[in-house]
Amino acid sequence: MSILEFLAARFAFIACHMLAGGLAVAVIQLDLLRSGGPALTAGSAAYIFVLHVAALATALALDYRRQQPFCRRASEIAAADDPLAAIPSLPPARTPQQRITADLARAMFSAHAAEALARDERERLRVDFTNRWVHGMKTPVSVIDLLVQQSREARSLDEALPLFDSIQEEAERISHALEMMLGMARQERFSVDLAPQQVDLLEVARAVVNKHRKEFIRYSIYPTVECHSSNSTVETDEKWITFVVDQLVSNAIKYTRLRTQPQTVGKTDPDAAAGRVWITIDCAAEPAGDLSTAGTTTVTTLTVRDNGIGIPAHDLPRVFEPFFTGDNGRLAPESTGMGLFLAKKVCAGLGHTIKAESEPGQGTAITIAFSNTSITRGLTIM
Repeated sequence: MSILEFLAARFAFIACHMLAGGLAVAVIQLDLLRSGGPALTAGSAAYIFVLHVAALATALALDYRRQQPFCRRASEIAAADDPLAAIPSLPPARTPQQRITADLARAMFSAHAAEALARDERERLRVDFTNRWVHGMKTPVSVIDLLVQQSREARSLDEALPLFDSIQEEAERISHALEMMLGMARQERFSVDLAPQQVDLLEVARAVVNKHRKEFIRYSIYPTVECHSSNSTVETDEKWITFVVDQLVSNAIKYTRLRTQPQTVGKTDPDAAAGRVWITIDCAAEPAGDLSTAGTTTVTTLTVRDNGIGIPAHDLPRVFEPFFTGDNGRLAPESTGMGLFLAKKVCAGLGHTIKAESEPGQGTAITIAFSNTSITRGLTIM
């Protein structure tokens, strides 16, 4: 800020002070004339006016000295290639206006830094997931290649059929991994792909069970869909909630079938050897947490429960963290640790809550809670 810019910005202030000086001289002159005394000489009037201007000039000089360093640095920051990154170099504020400007600038810098960190974290997560996903795809592709080679040596259809079943199983794993990759990509722009509507959870559960029917048959797992509510309709996004339930059912199948594998034999109750997966829809009244809503609020829950190997107690608090597979990940090498992470992230975006309960050797239950409060409340549809 130049001295001319400084003075131009205070033109009204200077003009008022000059007018005040002139009025002071006039008042003194009139008072002397009224009292019968000798009038002010031109030199005395000029002397009073000059003293007033000198005091004004001193005040302006001190004010300029206070303002100039901050304004100069602010101008340099504004002209920089990355203004937000240079905000911390602002000098200490010395006036109320400078403090307001500095607080606003630092608030913008904090928001920018937080967004940059979040963006970097999302990018790191995406790169890590992509690398692990590509690495994970090597196994089913290699298995399919091996099975195709073995099928060429099959001498009869009976010998080839088990190989075809194995190829189909590996193809289903690739398909599931592709869906997870697409879900990971879409959730980065979640709001763009959001379409809230009234969705029947019973129909969603049946559709997911039907999608996995071949896996249920292959691993001798018996699915059950139960609705204990007269109304299973909630407000959510059908595509996203289907994605979440699909992830939960896939996990239930994966860890339930481990009961029959050699490493888990003898570790569970023999009477419970048959694999089971339950999808249960309930409705319950809970105290309203919103002060604007009196009494109770209706909460619909969807629970995916299995009688699989369960989750160790020390792993349970971390199951929703990205890439966390825990002890069970060693039993299921195809685990990516991203299914429950994506499920929780989607539920958070939809305004639903999700929690996990498990007992090692007895099974796991993942519950999604849907409030009767609209997820679009407070939004303005443009």
